Amino acid sequence: MSSLEKLPDLLLVETYYKAVAIDLEPKFIEFLLFEINKRGLEVYYEKQLN
Repeated sequence: MSSLEKLPDLLLVETYYKAVAIDLEPKFIEFLLFEINKRGLEVYYEKQLN
């Protein structure tokens, strides 16, 4: 079990938005998106990751 699996859905999505807003490492954002998609959650914008 990854540590992200322990996060409540709302906190996971908020973490994603904050990570995008402050331009954190793209691999970390991808990691968050993977977990968001695995849970079937939606986010309203995605930053283009290179």
